[in-house]
Formats: sequence, structure tokens, C-alpha cells
Amino acid sequence: MHRIAVGTEGEGGLDDVVSHRFGRAPKITIVDVDDDGKVVNVRVLDNPGASASGGAVVKAIQVLVNEGADAVVGPAFGPNAQAILEEMKVVNLTVPEGTKVREAVEAAVRELRSRS
Repeated sequence: MHRIAVGTEGEGGLDDVVSHRFGRAPKITIVDVDDDGKVVNVRVLDNPGASASGGAVVKAIQVLVNEGADAVVGPAFGPNAQAILEEMKVVNLTVPEGTKVREAVEAAVRELRSRS
């Protein structure tokens, strides 16, 4: 099973789109995928980094760690975010902003499978 996190623009969920900035995305959509790649659970969380005056990406990454995410998907991750994610053993994967969450999760599953 994999737990994949995606910063999302709208109300979250599989039909939402990937936010252009993970740390400031309004929502974080957490998707659990079984070993066959089937979505088994979707949860939408408020992103505490969205309204933070500073350290937005750190606050967003803390959500991933608390939720036990294996991977995070977004359009780009800065050097600080990449360093923190690497330290926390969370795989970061890039997709174009505006990608549907469902498609981003499918891409993440393919990438995670290729790494195992």
C-alpha cells in the first residue's frame, strides 16, 4: 500500500487539480493506493501552510509526515523542500500544475513501482 499526498487547488479529491505551489496549496489530498494501484481511500485536509506568514512548505511537509505519506506530488519542489522530504524519506515526484489528482496519483504509483 502507498499513501500519496497532493497539494490541491480546490476542495480536494481525485477530480481536483494539482496546485502550482505545494506549500501554499489550499488543501492536501491524501490518497491511499493498494498494491494493485487501486485507490482505496481519499481524504482532504486543510493545508496549514496555505495561510502561514512564513515556513509554509515546512508546515505542509509536517502534515505529510504526520499522515505517513510515502510520496508527495507537485509541479516543483524547491531545494529546502527537497532536502526536508529526503530527510523524512518521502519521495517527491513532479507533474505539471493543473494535472488532475487522479492522473498525478497514477503517475506516482508508476514511479514508486519502478523504484521498488
